[in-house]
Amino acid sequence: MDLDLDKYKKAWGNQSEETDKVSKIDIYRMAHSKSSSIVKWIFIIGILELIFWGSINLLFVGSSYNEIYDELHLTALVKISIYLHYFVIILFLVLFYKNYKSISISDSTKKLIRKILNTRKTVKYYVYFNLVYMVLANIVIMCFVFSDLDGLIEYYNNHGMVAADINKSQLLVSLIITMIIVLSLMFLILWLFYKIIYGRLLKKLNKNYKELLKLEDLN
Repeated sequence: MDLDLDKYKKAWGNQSEETDKVSKIDIYRMAHSKSSSIVKWIFIIGILELIFWGSINLLFVGSSYNEIYDELHLTALVKISIYLHYFVIILFLVLFYKNYKSISISDSTKKLIRKILNTRKTVKYYVYFNLVYMVLANIVIMCFVFSDLDGLIEYYNNHGMVAADINKSQLLVSLIITMIIVLSLMFLILWLFYKIIYGRLLKKLNKNYKELLKLEDLN
């Protein structure tokens, strides 16, 4: 479709004014179709991502992590964190869907440009939220874990996971180092995912935006 757009643009200079107007309409329709398709895929990927995170949480039900949270009385806090994450993701999905449905073939070039800008902004906020929330939520939960090291040591001792003579300082240092490494890896993986998937879609959307700007300047 990109090749078709380039062919239309190159042909402008060799056409009559009437034919030129027809070509502009064709280019607008193609840009509209591509933009609508991209926004639809953003919505679909958002749904798949929500299903993915839901599946991950279901897999961890009954795991040792949940046992630790139960022992330290943090289960309610973890659940609130998870549900809050789901709630905000669903809000963003609603926005993605509204962005998709709002793109009408009858829109003027200016309206379509504005809607593309709104979609771009929504996606960027979505990515920023997920990255920041992932880090902050885990830090908050770990701070509560650190506040009850006696209970954590007792849990580890009962399950033979640490040496019996380990002290609080050693455990705290090891937990902080582990948390930094794990969070860094999680942040990197999530950032790469968003960079590859959403970044690619936004790049295409931005290309359409520039094409529409050029089309608007020619009117």
